[in-house]
Amino acid sequence: MATDYDAPRRRAEDELDADSLEGLKAAETDNNGMDEDGEIVEPFEPPTVDLTGEELNVTVVPRQADEFTCSSCFLVQKMNRKSHTEDDGSVICLDCA
Repeated sequence: MATDYDAPRRRAEDELDADSLEGLKAAETDNNGMDEDGEIVEPFEPPTVDLTGEELNVTVVPRQADEFTCSSCFLVQKMNRKSHTEDDGSVICLDCA
């Protein structure tokens, strides 16, 4: 039997319910803290390590003449990444535009 790969795919009704908020909440309570393999799933907690005595050795380079700071994401970008300047004089990068 030939398969038409260009035809729109139909989803089963149960898949539509699983994508809804109620379906996701129901699936979450059905698992009772276990994954599909039956292993207990616990929330990830990063290790509590005291880093107060640590120092970072990073060289900070000031913004160069051919760079700007995006007023939306606050990243320093090259001038070729500049999208436009807002009415208040703030500059926006291509990613935030």
